[in-house]
Amino acid sequence: MAIFHFTVKIVGRSKGKSIIAASAYLNGDVMKSEETGKVSYYTSKKEVVYTSLMMCENAPQEWMNVPDENIKRFQKSIRYQRAEDKEVALEKFKVTFRKQRLWNEVLKVEKSANAQLGRSFEFSLPKEWSRQEQISCTTDFIQKNFVAKGMCADWSIHDKGDGNPHIHLLVTMRPFKKNHTWGNKEIKDWAFVRDKDGNIVMDETHPDWWQDKKNPERCGIRIPILDADGNQKLDSRNRKQWKRELTDATGWNNPKNCELWRSEWAKECNLHLKQEQQIDHRSYERQGKIEIPTIHEGADARKIEEKYLSGQAASASWKVEENRMIKKQNAILKKLQELFGQVSVLLKQWKGRLCDIRRKQRSHSHDGGYDKSDRGTASDYGRDVSGAGAERRRTHFAAGAESKIAGIKRRVARATENLAKYRRNVGAVGEAGCQNWENGSGKTAMERIGGEIEYREPFIAETESGIIEAKQRIERARDVDERIKRIKARRADGRTAGAVGGDADGSRPEPGDYPAEGVVFQIKRAFDLQIIFF
Repeated sequence: MAIFHFTVKIVGRSKGKSIIAASAYLNGDVMKSEETGKVSYYTSKKEVVYTSLMMCENAPQEWMNVPDENIKRFQKSIRYQRAEDKEVALEKFKVTFRKQRLWNEVLKVEKSANAQLGRSFEFSLPKEWSRQEQISCTTDFIQKNFVAKGMCADWSIHDKGDGNPHIHLLVTMRPFKKNHTWGNKEIKDWAFVRDKDGNIVMDETHPDWWQDKKNPERCGIRIPILDADGNQKLDSRNRKQWKRELTDATGWNNPKNCELWRSEWAKECNLHLKQEQQIDHRSYERQGKIEIPTIHEGADARKIEEKYLSGQAASASWKVEENRMIKKQNAILKKLQELFGQVSVLLKQWKGRLCDIRRKQRSHSHDGGYDKSDRGTASDYGRDVSGAGAERRRTHFAAGAESKIAGIKRRVARATENLAKYRRNVGAVGEAGCQNWENGSGKTAMERIGGEIEYREPFIAETESGIIEAKQRIERARDVDERIKRIKARRADGRTAGAVGGDADGSRPEPGDYPAEGVVFQIKRAFDLQIIFF
């Protein structure tokens, strides 16, 4: 089944990242940085099954040219000589050369130490698609959401054949002008007075009102720069100083774009997936699901787990252990929801039977003169469905059940809230674990996870046993329910006279067999255990 995964990151100098190395990894090839002279080798990555470069409309066309001397040099290389399909190898070299040219041009224009060089995406592909479907759908998505808006896109498909095909994508963050030169990421503009919603206040009568003559839409109330005495500052030419601010020239850095891109990819996938394979970019909480989302493990965590299982490592990956615990808790939640659904069906049946009893009470007269043929078979004045007299024992086996079920629903909501809090702490535990491993001080994340697992294991086992016992009570309740139906049918046919306390074999249901009290108690107990260890 298709699984949704979509992450967005920034490749920047401030974190010591190299955009050339990122592109070389993405393409599984060799690239050289003209800025540092460093060569990045990723030729051993065999999972790159497709790679492409999509340039925007205003990008310089000469960047797409590959000099003949570079082609001849590559054709003399060992890589070309050993390639099984030389045409494919040559075409990949040309694409890699163009990508190298693009990112070296980015490095030339991005000079600051904290410059943002590119935006990196990683998102999963539905494994139900063929390779051609993966290529065509990804191309449409990138063209519509990035290239059409002025970005250049460097992307590849990675597939190891393990059922996890995914896309790596790098896009530029600086726009191009119509003359095919680099534009500005940000523009400096006046800081205008805004209301609570962030909208510019429009008041032409204000003394600080300003409007651009060339662009009348650029207007607002400017904010003066004040000195310590509260007077507006003046520059060296005796001009008033006003506050200025940097604004995004393209709108690409708007935080809402991430949600937009995620939703657009989900829509693109769902256009080509069957109804039962549809994906959703929203979180479980936003979807209304009572389920804990697993954390992203990554290749490194899986390698650590493989080494641990093979005896090459002393400890397992904390991420894998955490996901294992989350899956076990989700299994319990699923069992509880199934159990709750079964009890809800039984309660509806019992409620309907009580309504039948009340209706039959109104069908009899006080002296029997206008009684119907079923008099005394199911009324409170004769005998109830258990066979006991109404004055001694009322039909209470479902009384108060609805309020108890409402209480269980509140427990479900409370347990879900606790699970959500627990989920938010997972990342913090992971970060703390990484720091401890790096510093070598305090408990590691594995020790914390191990302690949590040891603490929760008994409660999980007790909860599962409670669920099993509750299911057994439900089965007993269904048996009793069928026996009661048969008794009522026999009474209606007039074949049963006198006190009827059991089935045709003369057996009589025990008071504890009536399921509402016992089942509700078991479910409440199960949820008590859930809330304890969450």
